This record gives sequence, C-alpha cells and structure tokens, in this order.
Amino acid sequence: MFLAAFTAVVNGSISSSCRHIAVKHKRDCLGIGKLSTPDGKVLTDPDVLKKLTSSVSCALDEAAAALHRMKAEQQGQLSSEEGTRSLAEACSDGDVPAVKKMLQEGSSVHETTEEGESLLSLACSAGYYELAQVLLVMKANVEDRGIKGDCTPLMEASSGGFVDIAKLLITHGADVNAQSSAGNTPLHYAACGGFEDVVIVLIESGANVEVHNENGHTPLMEAASAGHVGVAKILLDAGAGINTHSNEFKESALTLACYKGHLEMVRFLLEAGADQEHKTDEMHTALMEASMDGHVEVAKLLLDSGAQVNMPADSFESPLTLAACGGHVELANLLIERGANLEEVNDEGYTPLMEAAREGHEEMVALLLAHGADINAQTEETQETALTLACCGGFLEVADFLIKAGADIELGCSTPLMEAAQEGHLDLVSYLLTNEANVHAQTATGDTALTYACENGHTDVAEVLLGAGAKLEHESEGGRTPLMKAARAGHLCTVKFLINKGANVNRQTSTNDHTVLSLACAGGHIEVVELLLNSGADLTHRLKDGSTMIIEAAKGGHTAVVSLLLDFPNRFLHSTPEFVQPNQQQHDANHATEHRVPVHGLGNIVPPNDPDSGTVNTSGYVQSHSGRENVEA
Repeated sequence: MFLAAFTAVVNGSISSSCRHIAVKHKRDCLGIGKLSTPDGKVLTDPDVLKKLTSSVSCALDEAAAALHRMKAEQQGQLSSEEGTRSLAEACSDGDVPAVKKMLQEGSSVHETTEEGESLLSLACSAGYYELAQVLLVMKANVEDRGIKGDCTPLMEASSGGFVDIAKLLITHGADVNAQSSAGNTPLHYAACGGFEDVVIVLIESGANVEVHNENGHTPLMEAASAGHVGVAKILLDAGAGINTHSNEFKESALTLACYKGHLEMVRFLLEAGADQEHKTDEMHTALMEASMDGHVEVAKLLLDSGAQVNMPADSFESPLTLAACGGHVELANLLIERGANLEEVNDEGYTPLMEAAREGHEEMVALLLAHGADINAQTEETQETALTLACCGGFLEVADFLIKAGADIELGCSTPLMEAAQEGHLDLVSYLLTNEANVHAQTATGDTALTYACENGHTDVAEVLLGAGAKLEHESEGGRTPLMKAARAGHLCTVKFLINKGANVNRQTSTNDHTVLSLACAGGHIEVVELLLNSGADLTHRLKDGSTMIIEAAKGGHTAVVSLLLDFPNRFLHSTPEFVQPNQQQHDANHATEHRVPVHGLGNIVPPNDPDSGTVNTSGYVQSHSGRENVEA
C-alpha cells in the first residue's frame, strides 16, 4: 500500500491532499502515526527516530524492487515488439540501431515495403542520412527502384531536397540521368521542388539539362511552371535552352509560367530573351495562356513588353475570348483598354460576348455590352446568338440581362425557347414564354420547342408548353409528332403524359414509314411498347414497305419486344376460346411455356413468307421463335 502511494506521488498522479492522506494512513499502519506535533515539528525521541528510519528504509527497498520489476517488464515488452517488427518498419521509423541489429542478424537489405518501395528509397525520401549510409555499407543497390520500378533513391532524395543524401548516393555511383516511368530525371524533381543546392550538385555531377519527360518538359520548364526563379537562373547558366519547347504540346518555359501566373518568373524569362509570341499546340501565345486563367499582372507585363493583343492570323482564339470564357472581368477590361477587338470570333464562330453568355458570366456580359459588343451577333452556320447560348446553358440571370438589354428573342436556327426546352430548363422556358417567346416557332426541319422537349424526355417542360398553346399533334419533318419523338427515344413518362393529353397513338408519318408503335418497337423500348398496346395502338398495322411491328423490333435484335408482341394477342384469346380446340392430352409439360398465336391472325402480325413466321402445329397454333437470341427480319 505504501508502495502504491509512493509510486503515485512520484508520478504526480494524485493531488497533494490525497498524497497527504495516503502517507498518513501508511504511517498509522506502521505504528508511527504520531511522529509530529500539531505544529508539524518532528519529535526528537531517539526510539521514535530509530523506528522511523527502519520503516523508511523498508519502504525504499520495497519501492526499488518494484521499479526493478517494472523496468524488466518494459524491456521484455520491447524485446517482444522487436521480435515482431519488420526491417521495413524500422527503416520507416529511422531507427538506425534496430536496422543495424536486424541486418547483422540476417535480414536482407534488399527487402521492400508493403508498397513495393526499396529500403534505400524509403530512407532517401524521408531524409534519413545515417540510415542511407548504413544501407549502402550493407551493399544496398544504389539504383534499386523496388518492386514498383519507378523512382531511384537519387530521385527520391532530389524530390525531397536532401542534398547531403544526394551527394552520398552520387559518391556511391548513382546515375544522375536515370529516368522514372514518367521520364523524369533527378534534375526534373529537384527543379520542380525549387531545391537550388541539389540542382547545382546534380549539374556538377553531369546531369543533362535538356532531357524531356513524358509531358515534353525540360527541367527549366518544370522550374518555370513552379515559379522557381533561382533554379531557372542556375539552369540557364548551365546551358538550358530558354525557348526549348515540348514536342507534343509545344509548351515553353514562358507559356507555362504565364499559365500558372508566376509574375517574377515571367519577368525573368522575358529579360533573358524568351519568345513571347511562341505558340503552343493550341496556337496559344503567352498572353493567351495568361488570359485563360485571369492573371492580370502577367498580362499587363506581356502587353507592356509588346505582346499582340488580338488574335494572330494562325490562331483559333483571341486573348479576349479566352478571358471572357473564363469570366475574368478585370483582365478583359485591361485587354479592351489596350485595343482588343470586341467582335473577333474564335474557331467556333463565337464572339467574346457569346463565350461569356455560354458560360453564364453575367458581369462579363455587362462589361462587354457596356463597351459596345453586338448583342445580336450570330454565328455563320447555326445563327447562334449570345441569348441562345445562355438559354442552352440554363443561365436565367444572363438571359434576363440580355433580353432587357435588347436581345432578339426569336433569332437563331433554334430559338432561345427551343434551346431551353431541349435542355429541360423549366424556369427559363417559363420566363421566355412570359416575355412572349413564340411557342409555335419552327426550325428548318419543322421542329418546335415541344418536339425538342418530348424528344429529350422533359415532361414538365412539355406540360408548360402545351399550357402556352403548343400543338399536341404538330408534325415535324417526315410527319413525326411529339408523341412519336418521345416513343422513339423511350421516354415512358413523357409518352404516358402525351397520351393522357389526348395524343393519337395510331398516327402515321406522312409517308407511312412509321407509326408511334413501330418507332417504339424499333428502339426496343418494351415498357413504352406495352403502354402503347394497352392504350389501343394497332399491333397489326403494316408500314409502306410491308413491315410489321415484330419485324421492326427484330431488326434491332430486341427479342424481349418480339416476345411481347407475339404474346400480346393471347391475353385476349383466353377469354374467347370458341375458335380454338386444343388437345389437352397432347399439351404436355414440354409445351407448357411455348408462346402461341392463332393461325388465322398470323398474317396480320408476320408476313406469310417471313423467315421468322414460325411453324404451325396441329392444334391450330403457331409456335413463336421468341426464345431465339438473335432475331433477324
């Protein structure tokens, strides 16, 4: 008990009041509870002092023995842990003594981690210099890439900026120009990380400054992309080409720095002679790269250095269209102030205003209109406008701004209402109708907002359009109605809605090349087919080429639809069997699952000479081929 109190006091795990009570209790148990006067002074009686000394001595001996036992238990636990600890775990912890011990006891220096990393790479990536020394002394392979086979230990050290380890590895023969699976060298990693001292060591050891990785980047490009000016200077002094570019993407150090917005790097490269009119594979100049991500100060520096503000003759974009697309208002304003052409179009035929509207950048739209952009400019091929693009994207606020600023609500091969309906933007459709958009407007192929909505399954939009007066039976090119469009696309909810609104399920196209049902069959939409049949669609109708519903389904290999069509008449025959005389004795279990259709009705479903017409049996039924996997008309 005294030992417990003593240990608690030593560990500071109990309060002073608890400590006092524990000690007092122990003194009472030992018969020395009255060693002190009320004022705290210890009695000087020799017998009492002798008794006290003996008791304290025993207590101390007991405490020492307990501490010895605790230490032995801890050592045993540590020994047990060391017994189960792997060499890789010891390396991961940087435990050099443990690693030495394990290697001396026979563990292999060529082991790998669970992730397949070599022990030397692990030590180098963590910056464990002494551990790396031990592993190398124990004959670790200085080029060991582990099971993954990617980075060498020198690459790991370079990536982490551990210059002393890099020197150690090079001293042991590490290849300074080895490449990873991505084509990176130790110099790429050091340059990307901005580790100037490592870069210097590598270059002094013979590193190639012009090696391209799989992205086509040299170490200088990596440094430029990361904004490490000091590293860039070292590389240029070592002979790196300032205008070297990647083979595939044709990026240069300057275009990469501009894209990332590294102002000081851009300034350094320009002063060092970088070509600011060099173009990437997308034909982007340095100014375009800066404009794309909205780097105002970089763009200003480039313009001050003579960059061309408008689109070069062989490019596909202008700095302003890129800035407008990204919604970079401040940069766009700078370009306009420097003379950017507001109506210059890109390879899609879009002006800066169209790009801004297409991406929903209301503030950019306002800026461009304030500077005189043509609100009703159209593309050449499809006559798209800023408003049609905004409506296609569902940007209600931008559409509202454009309409209030005077945009024509009926311009375009597809009107703004058609674009909104096609994409299912219900709020925008309602807004346009409120602003008197023409619900009956048609494209060159006769499509309307309603046909677009139905074709794309936007039932809620179709309901609003019908409420605004859209024609339920309007025929687009070829005589296809909204119901036909929905059926061909397989939009069950839309088909059901249109039928409930009174759409004719037996409408034919103008040339009788299709009906609502034949279109659903051709598309393989079994639920739509069943709904149409249950709604009175004519299963026996023949198209102008003599084709039937079954043939239309079979052409597309829709066997489930074929089965439904063959079985559908039987749903009604079971209740009126007077023309059938089945032989119950011949109807055994082997025929229980056969689909059967009455012979006299067969000609209305499958042409007499059709190869899939089936085989007539003696009971007056035809056995269908609905079980075939590949049905062909």
